[in-house]
Amino acid sequence: MKRALAVAALAAPLALAPGIALANSTTGSGGTGSSVSINQYADFNFAGTQLDVGLQVRCTGDSGVVNVSVDQRYPESPDPLGGQGTGAMDVVCDGKTHAVGVTVIGVVYDAGKAKAKATLIAPSGTKTASRSIIVRVV
Repeated sequence: MKRALAVAALAAPLALAPGIALANSTTGSGGTGSSVSINQYADFNFAGTQLDVGLQVRCTGDSGVVNVSVDQRYPESPDPLGGQGTGAMDVVCDGKTHAVGVTVIGVVYDAGKAKAKATLIAPSGTKTASRSIIVRVV
C-alpha cells in the first residue's frame, strides 16, 4: 500500500493542471472524510531552492500522501522564468486534522507572493486546495 501511495505521490504533480482556484478551495471525489488546506505563509531556505509549506490535513483509512506544487512568477522570483517546484509527504489518516509540513524542492524562490496547490490522496477520497501564499524569510 505504501509503495502504491509513493508512486501516486511522484505521479500526481505531473497530472496537476495549471489554474487558479479560490483560496483553500477543495475539490475531488471519494468520501467526505478528506480535507486539505494550505497555510498562508511559507518559509524559504537553502539559497531559495526549498520552501517549507504548512498544511492542515484530515483523512481516514490508515495513511495517505499529499503532493504540493508552488509557482512564483518573476519579479517575485529572481529567475526571469519564475520559480517552480514540487514536494510530497506521507500523512496519517485517522480522522483527525493534522498539521503537515511539506518541503518543496524547486528553482530560485524568494520572499514574496506565490501560488500553491496541494492534492491529498487518501482512502477516504482525493481533495485539492490552492491559494496565494506569501514566502517569507525567518
